[in-house]
Amino acid sequence: MRLPFVFLLTLCALPAMAQTPEPPPDYRQWVDMPELQRELLREEMQEHLIAYQRILDYLARGEISEAGEMAEQTMGVSTMGKHRSATRGLGGPGRYMPDGMRQMAFAMHESATEFAEVAQEEDMPKALRALHELTSTCVGCHMSFRTR
Repeated sequence: MRLPFVFLLTLCALPAMAQTPEPPPDYRQWVDMPELQRELLREEMQEHLIAYQRILDYLARGEISEAGEMAEQTMGVSTMGKHRSATRGLGGPGRYMPDGMRQMAFAMHESATEFAEVAQEEDMPKALRALHELTSTCVGCHMSFRTR
């Protein structure tokens, strides 16, 4: 008699257990920008992830200066403003960023260029410290802002 009662209680509890839990709150600042600029920013962030993976690969093989070249070519100061032609004068994503986000973006580009310069010295510990600074700017921005 006890087994059917336990079975019945289990059946009654299943719907409650099957409910999807609420996601944790997202405290990052919402950044509203036109769809084109948002998609250009998303594409750029994906390119940065790929570049970061390549940088780590170069470093793992001891090719420090190549890692620096990759950083400058993909994230350095020299890459700023690359969306001008795609936006036909409407401005790239940076134009729509709040001041704090824009400052973090500038810091990221500057950190990538600094890493590239340090990497030319072929000093692995120094290069890793510079890469840490670059990564910190990425993490800080992604933990503070969102566009979706």
